[in-house]
Amino acid sequence: MNKKKRVKVAASVAMSLLLAGCGKGTDGMQDAAAIQEQSEEYVYEAEYQSLTMPDYYTSSMIFGEDEKIYFVGNSEAGESRLFSMEIGDMEPQAIPVEIKEQAYISCIGTDVEGNLVLAIPAYKEQTAQEDGESTDADSAPEEVGSILESVELRKLSTEGQVLESVDVSNFFNKIKDFYIQGTLSDKDGNYYVNANQTVYVIRPTGEMLCEIPAKTYIQNMFRIRDGRIIVGFYDSTGWRLQEVDLAGKSLVDVNSSIPFDYGTYQGGKDVDLVYTQETKLYTCNLTDQEPIEVLNWLDSDINSTSLQSVQMLGDGRIAAITIDYMSESPEAELVVLTKKNRSQVQEKTVLTYGTIYVPYFLNKDIVAFNKQSDKYRIEVKLYGDDSMDFEERTALLSADLAAGKGPDMIDMVYGFLTLEQLVSMGIAEDLTPYLEGDTGIKREEYLENVMDVYSVDGKIYAIMPCFSVGTLIGKVSDVGNGSSWSIDDMIKFIDSKPADVEILPFNTKDSILQLMCSMNLGVFVDAETGVCDFTGEEFLRILEFANRFPKEMAESSGASSQIDRLRSGQLLMEGTRITDVTQYQMYEYMFGEEVNFIGYPTTEGSGSVINPNGTTAAMNAKAENKEGIWEFLRFNLLQERQENLESANGGFPISKSALEKQFAKDAEAEYYEDTDGTKKEVSKVTWSWGDGDSLVTVDVYAATQEQIGRMKAIIEAARGIENIKDEKMFSIISEEAQSYFEGQKSAQETASLIQNRVQTYINETR
Repeated sequence: MNKKKRVKVAASVAMSLLLAGCGKGTDGMQDAAAIQEQSEEYVYEAEYQSLTMPDYYTSSMIFGEDEKIYFVGNSEAGESRLFSMEIGDMEPQAIPVEIKEQAYISCIGTDVEGNLVLAIPAYKEQTAQEDGESTDADSAPEEVGSILESVELRKLSTEGQVLESVDVSNFFNKIKDFYIQGTLSDKDGNYYVNANQTVYVIRPTGEMLCEIPAKTYIQNMFRIRDGRIIVGFYDSTGWRLQEVDLAGKSLVDVNSSIPFDYGTYQGGKDVDLVYTQETKLYTCNLTDQEPIEVLNWLDSDINSTSLQSVQMLGDGRIAAITIDYMSESPEAELVVLTKKNRSQVQEKTVLTYGTIYVPYFLNKDIVAFNKQSDKYRIEVKLYGDDSMDFEERTALLSADLAAGKGPDMIDMVYGFLTLEQLVSMGIAEDLTPYLEGDTGIKREEYLENVMDVYSVDGKIYAIMPCFSVGTLIGKVSDVGNGSSWSIDDMIKFIDSKPADVEILPFNTKDSILQLMCSMNLGVFVDAETGVCDFTGEEFLRILEFANRFPKEMAESSGASSQIDRLRSGQLLMEGTRITDVTQYQMYEYMFGEEVNFIGYPTTEGSGSVINPNGTTAAMNAKAENKEGIWEFLRFNLLQERQENLESANGGFPISKSALEKQFAKDAEAEYYEDTDGTKKEVSKVTWSWGDGDSLVTVDVYAATQEQIGRMKAIIEAARGIENIKDEKMFSIISEEAQSYFEGQKSAQETASLIQNRVQTYINETR
C-alpha cells in the first residue's frame, strides 16, 4: 500500500537530461588505478543554493544542454510557471508560457536539439451527474472532484517560443487516474510519455505510434547519446534497464556487461550513462566492462536519495539538483561540486559507521550532521556487497572487531550481531554515563519503554530516535479490547471460525515460525548461560501454530478483494508496523468497524512490539573518539530533530513532548474555501492499495481524541523483542521444522532435533 501526501498539484521529475561526463572505453579510456589515486588525493567540495522561491513550490527540474537549470514553480493558488537559471545566479528568470485555467506544467523534458518539451494536463470540476450519480432535477450539480479534461505536449525554445503543440487528449482522457511522470522527444521528433506504468509514443502529427506497458512503476526514462530511449524500473526479477524498441513495439533489455542495479539513471553527452547507485556516482558506455566511479555523494554531504538530476559541467565541476520529497516541506537545492586537493578542504575528525546497507534515513542523517558539524565527519563503512550472504558480511565485521579495526559505530537496524552478543564480547559501550552527563538531554523526557529496547541489566547501549509498533490487528468484535493474548487464545479464536477462512495474508509456515521464535527467544535461549530448551510445551505450541499457515505465499487477489474479505470475515487479521495515527484510521476503514491492535501471541507480556526506525547504532567500546561518537548519537535526540523526524525517518519520535505535538497535529483539522465560499476539510493523507482497475484509495482526515487515545495506549503497552539476528540459529530451526511441516516427524521429535543442533551450535560459538 502507498501513503501519499495530499497536494494541490502533484510534483513529477523528468529524467530526460542531457549530461556531460567522462567515459571508459572507446571514448576516453581512463586507468582505474589512476582514478583511485586521484580520489584519495582530491575531494569534491560542495556549495549549496536554494531553488525554492517565495509563494511557489518547485517540481519538475532538469539541466539543459546549455547547462542552465529549468524548473516548474507552482503556487498555492494553482498558478504554474516555467523558470530558468544560470548556475551561479541567485535569481531565476521566468520563461513566458501561456496555459489555460485549470492547466499546469506536469513535467519538463528535452529534444535532441536542446529544446524543451512540456506536458500540460488540464482538469475540470466533475459533478455528481457526470460521475454517474443521480441528482435532484431541480438542484444544481454537486462538485465531487476534478477530472482530466485535456493533455497537451508542447515543444518550446529555451526562450519560450512555441515550436510545436500536440493535443493528445483523446488518448489519455479515458485513462483512470492518469498521471504523467516524464516526457521527452527522440531524433525523429516522436514524443515519449511515461505515465501509469506505460511508455506512450506519439508521432509529431499527434497520432499514437504505440503503447508499451512496463506493468510496474517506471523510475527513469531518458535518452542516451546515440538517440535511443531507455527506461529503468524495478520488477519481480530485479532492476531492469530496457530500450524502447519501436519496430517491435516493446521493451528489450539493454546489451551490457555491467551489472546495473536500482538507482537514478540519466543519459550523458560524451557517455551513454550517468547514474547513481546507493551513494556513488558512475559514468559508463554500454559497451564498457565496468563503470567509472566518479565520487561518493556522502563524501560531499549530499543525500543521494534526494537527487533529481546531475550535470557534468564543461569546467570540470559537477552540478546536482536535489529535493527531499519525504520531508514535510520539501525544498529544492542546487549543489555545485568543485574538485579540490584534500589539503585545501577544512579537516575534520572522521568517524566510521559500520553497516551492510545505507537506507534513506541514514543517508539523510549523516548528511545533516556533517553539514552542521565543524569538528566531526561521519563516513559509512559498508561491509560486503550484494554478491555476499549475511554470514559472509558478518564474518567481515567480526574479523574487523577482532583485529581492533571495527567501525566507531555499529548499525543496530541492519545489524550483524545482536545487542547481547556485542555486550558479551565487550564491544558495545554503555551509553548511560553519556546520557546522564549530557546537560541538553534529560532521560525522563523520553519514552522509557522505547529506551529500554536496547538495555541490558539496566545499561543502555543504543537509542533509537524514532520507532514503529509491530502488531496484529483484528476487529474488536472478534478479538476483544485486550492488549495481549497467548498462542492458546489465538488458536481458540481461529478454531471458532469456519475452516475455510484465512488467518493472515502473505504469511507462510516459515515466516510465522521465525516471527514467533523472535518474539519468544528469551524463553528458549538463556543468553547469559548459553543453555537452550526447545523441548517444552511453549515451543511445541509454536510449531503447531506455524503449521496452520500455507507452505508458500498465496498470490494477491487485489486490494478491493482484500478489504471485502476483511469486512466479511473471510480474512481474520492483518499484521503491520504502524508508524502514525493515520494508519490506525486507515485500518478502521479497511475492517469497516472498530479495530484492536492486539499484537502477536506470546508466552508472556505484550504482543505489540517496538521496532527501531531511524539511525540507531551502538558505540564501539574500543573507539578512540567517543566524545565525537556521542555527538552523532545524540544528534537526532535533540528537540528540533525530534519534532521533524516524522517524514524524515518514518515513525513516532521517542521524545514525549515531540510525540504529543505530533498527536496534536494529527487531531488538528485544516480547511480550504471552495469556489462558492464553503469551507471544506483538507485530508491529511491519501492511502492507496493496488493499481489500475483494482486501485482503492481512502482520504484520512483529522483524528478524533478517541483514536489518539487508543494509539497512545498501544505505544505504552508495546515492548522490545529479542530478534534472531543469528541466521545460522534460525536456519537450523527452519531446516528441522520442515520434516514436521511435511508430516514426516512429530512435533516432539522435531523439537528434540532442534534442541540438540542449536545447543551444539551455541556451545561451538561461545
